[in-house]
Amino acid sequence: MSLQSPSRSTAFVLSLVVLLLSAVAAIAISLDRDRKQTALKESQATAVSFVNGAEAAINRSLLGVDVLLASTDQLLGLSGQMRDWIDPVAASALMQKAMRQNLLIDRVTLLDAAGENVASSEPSELGVRSAVPMEFIKNVMNQPVSLLMVSSPDTSFRSSQTMLHMGRHIRLADGSSLIVVADVPVSQLRAILIQGASIAGLQATIERGNGELLVEAPARGQLVGRLLSPPLATLPPADQARAMPARLDGSPASVVVRNLLYGGIFVTASIPVASALQDWKHEAWLINVLALSMAAAILAAGGFSLWHLSRLHAAQANISKAQQTLAQALESMVSGFVLLDASQRVLTWNRRFVELHPWLAGRVRSGEPFRTLVEATAVASIPEADAADRRQWVDQRMALLQGPFEARQVIGPDGTNLEVVERPTPDGGTVIVYQDVTRLHRAIADVEMLAFYDPLTGLPNRRLLNDRLQQSIIASLRTGRHGALLFLDLDHFKTLNDTAGHDTGDVLLQQVAQRLKTCVREEDTVARLGGDEFVVMLQSLSASPQEAATQARKVGETILSSLNKPYLLNGNDYHSGGSLGATLFGKTHQDAADLLKQADIAMYQVKNTGRNALCFFDPNMLATITARADTERALRQALDLQQLVLYYQIQVAAHGRPVGAEVLLRWKHPENGMVLPGQFIGLAEETGLILPIGEWVLRSACQQLKQWETNLKASALQLAVNVSARQLRSPGFVQLVSRIVAETGIQPRLLKLELTESMVLDNINDTIATMQQLKALGVRFSIDDFGTGYSSLAYLTRLPLDQLKIDQSFVRNIGQQASDSAVIDTIIGLARSLGLEVIAEGVETTAQRDFLAQHGCERCQGYLFGKPVPITEFEAALPPVTPSAY
Repeated sequence: MSLQSPSRSTAFVLSLVVLLLSAVAAIAISLDRDRKQTALKESQATAVSFVNGAEAAINRSLLGVDVLLASTDQLLGLSGQMRDWIDPVAASALMQKAMRQNLLIDRVTLLDAAGENVASSEPSELGVRSAVPMEFIKNVMNQPVSLLMVSSPDTSFRSSQTMLHMGRHIRLADGSSLIVVADVPVSQLRAILIQGASIAGLQATIERGNGELLVEAPARGQLVGRLLSPPLATLPPADQARAMPARLDGSPASVVVRNLLYGGIFVTASIPVASALQDWKHEAWLINVLALSMAAAILAAGGFSLWHLSRLHAAQANISKAQQTLAQALESMVSGFVLLDASQRVLTWNRRFVELHPWLAGRVRSGEPFRTLVEATAVASIPEADAADRRQWVDQRMALLQGPFEARQVIGPDGTNLEVVERPTPDGGTVIVYQDVTRLHRAIADVEMLAFYDPLTGLPNRRLLNDRLQQSIIASLRTGRHGALLFLDLDHFKTLNDTAGHDTGDVLLQQVAQRLKTCVREEDTVARLGGDEFVVMLQSLSASPQEAATQARKVGETILSSLNKPYLLNGNDYHSGGSLGATLFGKTHQDAADLLKQADIAMYQVKNTGRNALCFFDPNMLATITARADTERALRQALDLQQLVLYYQIQVAAHGRPVGAEVLLRWKHPENGMVLPGQFIGLAEETGLILPIGEWVLRSACQQLKQWETNLKASALQLAVNVSARQLRSPGFVQLVSRIVAETGIQPRLLKLELTESMVLDNINDTIATMQQLKALGVRFSIDDFGTGYSSLAYLTRLPLDQLKIDQSFVRNIGQQASDSAVIDTIIGLARSLGLEVIAEGVETTAQRDFLAQHGCERCQGYLFGKPVPITEFEAALPPVTPSAY
């Protein structure tokens, strides 16, 4: 630009300053107006969104109350009864149980026309006149058809809370009526209404068409029950927000009204204009400050330009650079945008817009009608459609440019999820922004998958199963058709995990899941609870329990058959099975947790009786398990409460000479009396209680041996203590025995540990190692119940034994079965050949004693010589010491 004369330059600069100041003012005004409109529209959209959610939540809550009240007739069988037939206590118990399923309700009462309590979820109120207003009772009674009615707000004398009474009438067999009323705290409805929303200035209400206020948020207790103006029933219907006074404080506001499912009741949301424009005012102040700053800068630049026209080229360079920066900023946006003029022609766009619409590459140009681009998009989106359908699709898309301008989501031809936001410009044009939300949708889907599905198998997890099971229980009660729950536990799955690794176990679980899904119908549910536990829920079975059980058994057998087929794991065939427990539901209302427990109990019954089978739940199983749990709990306390006692049974040699005793455990139960070990030792083994009990028995026996050292009649006696398999295999058993022997200071040779054949032969090498360590301490060993197992002579020669004990089953048949006598003779000969002592238990007759003595067994134990007795009786029965006694 060449320099001009001073006057012309001055006029040019002044004209340019005026023009720029006008532009700044116009832009500021436009932005200010646009932001104000945007704030108001966003406020309206917020109110609509809130009301939509509140409407659904309140409808769902009222429907839950209505369903509970409507089901009271069926729950109490009222339509088949007369007033005097109703058992208030039983009915109250049922109503109390039903009410607990709905956390919204504070109390449920069954009233007659006079307002007397017939039954109540609060049994203490039986026989007391109800506080429900009589006018409300009459209105409910006078309904030609039983529908849910809602009372005016009422203060509860019991809790001082503001309540809404919701009631229905129920016809009895004699034509008279009762009403069932649910008391719902207004505070509960307020919490549901507000939904945790945090919206500035929000005023939400639930009110009748005549303007009576039932619930308000925020809480303004003095307004509840009053008539608001204007009545909502007088307003014309509208889906969007309307400009009118706020319902609570009357200030100018955007108000959205929705009619609830129950006629005559509305939910509203009011957002005052002042609250909606609060942020806008701050933005307007910033815009004005910015505009003034720009104006000052323009004036300064103009004045400076008058004196320094030579700087004009530098200013132009700066403007050019700013334009390039703006263009670069637009091109680097993560959102695509296109700007249209008032004639819906393309003004400008960015690179991201073309990336999101690759089929428009080469078609987008300045001045191009936007309809042309939409037609190209129709070809890419619905290629199979004919010309008429495409034209209709294009017309619908172009109609969106006329408003309402709301964010919406579309799916592109390539499956991309796009959020499209359209906003009008002050000059009548439109700016359209495209945001790729595909990742957001996937993240939401992933969160839902993690919350409700098992990540390994893709099956529903425990949370989703419980939800579906609860729904199925309700559906079964409504339709009368049974359902079934099958609880599956894979057999020997832990062994596979331990030997082949968890990765292989996971592959098996995935294959099991696929097989289970092929065994059921689409409406049934297969879920994984965790580990190797699966649950199959069958719905819509027969109304007959017998037929339903047959149908469930058929599915269970199909499952077992499918699971028994070989699996391919790491290139190898693997065979597995499962144990199935089953239970039916649908006859009465049952809790989902109780049904799972029943199926679980039935499954463990299968585990205990051989595995790979199906068993239906029997109430006796629960009784057995409960009794077992009670026994286990009492047994855990028995040691601390000193309920366990030791009995002693004498062991004799030739001529009845005492040589020792066997320690026998008894449980002195406070309720069941003296309990023999056969009734609780097995349970102690399974639960691990045998370890502390066994330690106590061993320590008590050693302490008794120590006491006998000063008793001439007992100082030479040996004490035999039975040791269980779990004790023998516990890691610290040798150290435990060594410590007790050292602490009590006994002679180890007087302590004899009795082991069974099966215990010794199971894991023989470890058993021998343990026995040798104890043998080194001086402790003696005896094989108990010898002859009942399948001992190998080779094993016996390796064991550091001192004694064989002939089982009483052989002794009992002496003189009756020649084979048992032969076995006894063989055992005695075997002991003699191995250099071991031999003792017979269960000797009850002199004939048995004489037979044993004749064949070389002089040591005996049995009722012939003495029963198991407490220590005082045992010591008192010992013969006096004579010079030849020992």
